[in-house]
Amino acid sequence: MTQPPTSPAPTSPTTAPPPLPLDTVIYTDLCTDYYPWTEVMLDLEARQAVEFSGVLDAFQGGRWARFVWSRGQCLGGFTHGGQAVAWAQVHGALPRARLHLGGCLPLVSDVVWTSRAARAGTLGGHWPDMERRLEREQFYGLLVSGGQCSVWDTGQMLSGRLPQAGASCVAHSPHTPDTREALLNFWRDLLRRVNHSVPLDEPWNRACVRLSAEHPCLDPFLQDITLRGGVLRVDVGVSVGELRPALHWALRTALGDLGIGLGDLALGNLPQRPEWAAAGLGGAVAPAAPQRQTGRQVGR
Repeated sequence: MTQPPTSPAPTSPTTAPPPLPLDTVIYTDLCTDYYPWTEVMLDLEARQAVEFSGVLDAFQGGRWARFVWSRGQCLGGFTHGGQAVAWAQVHGALPRARLHLGGCLPLVSDVVWTSRAARAGTLGGHWPDMERRLEREQFYGLLVSGGQCSVWDTGQMLSGRLPQAGASCVAHSPHTPDTREALLNFWRDLLRRVNHSVPLDEPWNRACVRLSAEHPCLDPFLQDITLRGGVLRVDVGVSVGELRPALHWALRTALGDLGIGLGDLALGNLPQRPEWAAAGLGGAVAPAAPQRQTGRQVGR
């Protein structure tokens, strides 16, 4: 994935990037004074050609950049605040960088990339008191406690270690009140597309009745969430924590009753939108990779 030429160079962050629980450590504290960027890029190209999934961190002074791969595709690079950075800018801004490269599951890469611009937020209470809440709200993102980090999708830990008992936790998740409208717009587009392929109102209503005990906002009598003619309406009082799992399970249950999967439907570019993976619908979040060629450049 080629980064836009106008992306800002890495600048001094207020905090370091969240530490990541990587399955394999390929190199750590590798200095480009001794192993130059040209050699690093050749190594990354070779790994990319064999479906590499993982993360490269580059540090120099107070500056840093993180690049993410999933299934052999470079999803991109970013620095603090999720600002996009290109390879050329990193080479120029971090000429004497210390590098850390590690491999991980593709799903872990997808979560790291989708959560790149997430603001850190302290969770109320202490571990394990908030564990049930994370499961109920289908937490998606990074959970940091002390110097440890775990990666989560749909309320389940994908990688890392659980916090110690009594520890406080900081969450890095794209699902916050600030992102509520973007999340709703995605679901409106998705349900409109699905309804265009298969009439969804009746199976959706049946699913809401069945799920309302676990997700009260789906109760048809309350009318907090309604779907009519493929048009989704959500009451302003429904929180993001309630909204995301309720919509996820209502759609999954409705399509299950019809014997249809999302992969059977014409959904345009929706699977490539970042909200797709963050909604628990699976898959990589970057555009489809071009046809592979021998010796292709990193990020292509």
